[in-house]
Amino acid sequence: MNKGKEVFWISNADTLMLEPLPSKYLKHKSNEHLSPNTVKAIAYAISYYLMYLDEENLTVSEMFEMPYSIQFEHFSDYLEWLKSGRHCDRAQLPNNNTCNTYLAVVFRYLQFLQMDQAGNGDLKVLTEKEASYVNDVGVRFKRMVMHFNGYLPPNEHRSREIVGDNLAILLDACACLRDKVLLMLLAETGMRIGELLGVNYVRDIDYEKRIIRVEMREDNQNHARAKNAEYRDTYFSKETLEILQSYLSENAELLSRTEYLFIVLHGRTAGNAMSVNAVYSVLKLLEKNTGIKTTPHMLRHYFANERRKAGWAMLEISTALGHRSIRTTEEYLSVAEEELEAAAEKYYEENEALYDIRKLL
Repeated sequence: MNKGKEVFWISNADTLMLEPLPSKYLKHKSNEHLSPNTVKAIAYAISYYLMYLDEENLTVSEMFEMPYSIQFEHFSDYLEWLKSGRHCDRAQLPNNNTCNTYLAVVFRYLQFLQMDQAGNGDLKVLTEKEASYVNDVGVRFKRMVMHFNGYLPPNEHRSREIVGDNLAILLDACACLRDKVLLMLLAETGMRIGELLGVNYVRDIDYEKRIIRVEMREDNQNHARAKNAEYRDTYFSKETLEILQSYLSENAELLSRTEYLFIVLHGRTAGNAMSVNAVYSVLKLLEKNTGIKTTPHMLRHYFANERRKAGWAMLEISTALGHRSIRTTEEYLSVAEEELEAAAEKYYEENEALYDIRKLL
């Protein structure tokens, strides 16, 4: 922590000295108002690559000077190194998408070095490729991006969501009103857990209109914050408002000591802002009692898919989730085969006139 702000750097495990260039890059990403969790993930991805360079007895400067074919092989081998799990002690090996993401982070770091440190050689393996994307207001653009042709084949994306019946079971199993409000707001607003834990129950909630304002703050007691320096409004139901008001009334004495909506209710830290780890402890206990696994991110997927089924446009869902790209929103959505079958059947029923079977026969 530096002046109340979470910061990250990378140090050499042997000398314990700070690695200046990657640490400078991490500071740069923090200054771009990325969330601490995002900067932390970037730090890990860069550290894995530095470990690999160390094993290969290479420096970044030597990598930059490699001819194209050797440099391409270098990064292809790095992907295989990641795939084999040599970067960490976890039993479960990373999938192709995770390995590709790690390398993409490394490429952005190396491009930063090229811009920041003149004469650093070349990333010869990156080639220009036209990419199409949709901006925040739904306008499609095309632009040239730098791409590596040696990425591992992507794994099929599977949207992670929780079904409505399971959500009802989880709510019934909650030990207190706080946990019910937590689950209901995650499911009804699509907020990220960092956004929700940073909510100020006096300033950020319009109880009459049932609106929660997402505010980016860097000085939250529990280090929770909105992603990408974001500000937007989210909406919740009358039923959730009733439970929310009951929770506020039941815990009025503890809540009078803080501005945070979600707090620790018992023990030595009662009244303190609830942390992300505390939320996961609640969800783990619910899983133990019900057999239903859920995470805050799964509830964001639930929000997205329920709105899709209700007929919301893609742009509306993307805006509600606070996504910078509609492509990200697309990855949240899952369409079951039964839905496709029912949609096709409905279409054919409504368009029978297109096919005069008697004439065809």
